Amino acid sequence: MAHRLAPQDGTRFLSPRVVVTRLESEFAYVEVDEDDGRRHVRGIIRQLQKIGEMGLIPVDADYLDRLKKAQRGAIYVYFGDDPGSEIACLSTAVIPGEALFFDYASRAHEQAAYPLLIRCAAALGYEIIEA
Repeated sequence: MAHRLAPQDGTRFLSPRVVVTRLESEFAYVEVDEDDGRRHVRGIIRQLQKIGEMGLIPVDADYLDRLKKAQRGAIYVYFGDDPGSEIACLSTAVIPGEALFFDYASRAHEQAAYPLLIRCAAALGYEIIEA
């Protein structure tokens, strides 16, 4: 299973820097990597371009353009309460104007990380959506 966090109806996405600031106020451990964020977005762009080239499903050109523009501002964030824990932690790309997406390595990871997801959503004022 996976989850997305997105602003509640009528509110705007927070900037990556505001997301990080709010996570730092909520969690004991927050690590940020701008290079990982940019790499992640480049990977999404490449995958979508390949899908488009194969012609299997249409790819939204406007979405691709938004990702290309947002790429420079993207960051990857890792957070939790215990930096030594491999399952009670979360990580996601924070892409300007996009929902936060969380996937899990296992059911145990999901169960251990879900309380963190709830706290993350509350700190950001976002809602949790099953993906």
